[in-house]
Amino acid sequence: MLKCDQAAITAIFNFLGAYDQKWRETSEIVVRQKGLTPAHVNDAMDHLVTYQYWAIIMLLWWAIPFGSDQPSSSALVIDEINSRMWDALHLGHLAIKERVDNLIRWGFFAEQTIKRHKAVALTPAAGSATSKSLAETKPLLEDLHARLISQTADVMPARLA
Repeated sequence: MLKCDQAAITAIFNFLGAYDQKWRETSEIVVRQKGLTPAHVNDAMDHLVTYQYWAIIMLLWWAIPFGSDQPSSSALVIDEINSRMWDALHLGHLAIKERVDNLIRWGFFAEQTIKRHKAVALTPAAGSATSKSLAETKPLLEDLHARLISQTADVMPARLA
């Protein structure tokens, strides 16, 4: 069993807080570039901080070759997004379609057609901002990993004894 000391708990909170802040900054950068009205910006920001939107964006970010910020990202057909997000979010296809449509409206996704099927890809601005955000939080993630792995190493010998 893993016991977290104060340093590990602090590292967890630091990582989660920093990642949340970076994600909010990333979302605001992308949404503001779209040139939406202030009311639409506020609506987008209220939704973008939820796990459902983050998960869908991360699915598309992951589709970028090697997670780079290349201007031309891989597109995913909406049916594939529906299938993958059902496994992760247990949302129906209409709920996922609504979120994808919002992400298009807010400047995160660009529509494409693949073999007569609607598909979406991350916009260059969204891909670049997401990659930058993840890179900036990597040191905190490494610190968290180091603290938790050292805790596991301390606890494991006691369990084996």
